[in-house]
Amino acid sequence: MTSELKIPTTFLVPTAIFLAVTSFLSFFFDKVELHLALNVWKHPVSDVFFKYITHLGDGLIFVPFILYFGFKKNWEYFFLFTSTAVITLIITALGKSVLFPNIDRPILAIGTDKLQLVEGVRMHSKYSFPSGHTMAAFAFWSLIAVIAPKKIGYLFSLIAILVGISRVYLSQHFVPDVAAGGLLGILISHFCVRLVKVFYPKK
Repeated sequence: MTSELKIPTTFLVPTAIFLAVTSFLSFFFDKVELHLALNVWKHPVSDVFFKYITHLGDGLIFVPFILYFGFKKNWEYFFLFTSTAVITLIITALGKSVLFPNIDRPILAIGTDKLQLVEGVRMHSKYSFPSGHTMAAFAFWSLIAVIAPKKIGYLFSLIAILVGISRVYLSQHFVPDVAAGGLLGILISHFCVRLVKVFYPKK
């Protein structure tokens, strides 16, 4: 079982495209101007869609799987999900509170009067970089792609990508925050997959 653990190409390819696009935009465009340009694209249906799909990047999404695999005594998967969740939490906290504590989110950097905001969304103003939701989404959904049939990895990559897009759509983050969060998330899950192979080698 352990020897077969790896993030499938079906997840990695669309993820790589998304990270390439967001990284390109981050390097070649001012983040504020880019955000204002993207912020004009609003619709009541997409408002509701992104308002709820963003929760698929909540850190708590790991908890049911950690509990389930612990109950089933599937220690490989328990360790995989637990280590990924813990490292994601640590990296998010370090990034926001220690390394980049003074980077404001769009509502503070731009101002609410210049933004089209989605009603009913609790807005955050500080600790913008990196995007914790995006990091958790790519870390978590890449693990789901690891344990699920490989051919549907595209679906889980799409979910993670939509979470990343939602963070910009909801004006919770700038594009560079999302690009960094996505990259860190996939690196964390890849590291933890390799870690599991060390602690649970093929017998």
